[in-house]
Amino acid sequence: MQHRVWCIDLPGHGYSHAMRWDCSIERGIQLLAEVLPSTASLLGWSLGGLWALLYAQQYPDRVARVMLVSSAPRFTVAQDWPHAMTPAALRDFSRQFAQAPEQTLKKFCSLQTVNSEGAKPALSALRKALSGPPGPSGDIAWGLDWLAQVDVRTDAGLSQLHIDLLHGEEDRVLPVETAEATGRIWPHARVERVARAGHAPFVSHPARFLKWVEERKIHG
Repeated sequence: MQHRVWCIDLPGHGYSHAMRWDCSIERGIQLLAEVLPSTASLLGWSLGGLWALLYAQQYPDRVARVMLVSSAPRFTVAQDWPHAMTPAALRDFSRQFAQAPEQTLKKFCSLQTVNSEGAKPALSALRKALSGPPGPSGDIAWGLDWLAQVDVRTDAGLSQLHIDLLHGEEDRVLPVETAEATGRIWPHARVERVARAGHAPFVSHPARFLKWVEERKIHG
């Protein structure tokens, strides 16, 4: 497999855990454009998928395709979008994280792997990835706000892009029905379900995930 990969740690995440978000959505996407190549395929997991879609929305000529892993164009329920997170559940998570970030992240990791194949090693891998000292709770509050507010389902430009979705059938954070609904509203979207996978199929089913990425490269 031959790929040149740019890994983006969003503010409050990974090696950027101590960074604070202090600009608009539009400015954040512009900052991405300053470091990404002129043309790229975008792969985003969960919140990262929203970043990928917003980047494609703002710079469609720079995006070859978008690959969404356990992600969607809208994360919260609406009258015409019933299979998603409730605003109340998202508010509760934000409140719990503000009060007890480490304990809340541990519970969140457990939720991501429930009923998935190899749940114990997958849970161990996720917790290890999050074992570094978390930043202040405000550092990820912007991301939780985005999950509650962003909705790009009706964007005409995105409906013309090559968009692929990989989604675990046992996802308890964002149900697989959300990916199926995305496939119905965007004619060029292709959905692949992963049996016995939760919210992090690249952890529980790494070979399947890498095969999926490679096939996107082969078939364009």
